[in-house]
Amino acid sequence: MKNLLLLFILCISCSYPKAQEQIVPLGTKGWSEENMYYKDLDHELDPFVGTWQGTFQGKTFVINFTKIKYHFTISNYYSDMIVGRYKLLDGNGNELYSTYNLSPTRSKVKSISFIDYKTKLYLIFTDKCIEGDILIHFTNYEKTQLYWKYITNQTIVTDDSQCAPFNEMPRGEFVMNKL
Repeated sequence: MKNLLLLFILCISCSYPKAQEQIVPLGTKGWSEENMYYKDLDHELDPFVGTWQGTFQGKTFVINFTKIKYHFTISNYYSDMIVGRYKLLDGNGNELYSTYNLSPTRSKVKSISFIDYKTKLYLIFTDKCIEGDILIHFTNYEKTQLYWKYITNQTIVTDDSQCAPFNEMPRGEFVMNKL
């Protein structure tokens, strides 16, 4: 009897219609529907994937961009995006800060959208106390150099014990090379 009940439950669960994932091109405008997937069908994010390094105010900034399928739980949809995990090194190569231990879904740097006719990628940096906008684009045809511009949106904080160091993310503009 137990096996018959288990077989019945299994048959019902297999025959129950599951929501189909609707795939649309990345950058499609409009409201997101449940289970919609904004997929990078034209591989526009791929040239950004990899490790990039640049020098800013005597420090070395290294960021690794990966492309992931990110699940937005509130609206229950998916999107391909670039996420970045990074480290900041002093002039002697000593590590000052690193987010390489974070999982890609917990990354502090995430792409939002392309702008300027898909020539620039807009990303955001978020931490408990510091936020900012990042704009990147290629400076050469081979796509081995990346222009980086970061503008911080410092928030007022009364308890900064859980905050990242203020100098964690290099502010300003510089060029990065693909490693």
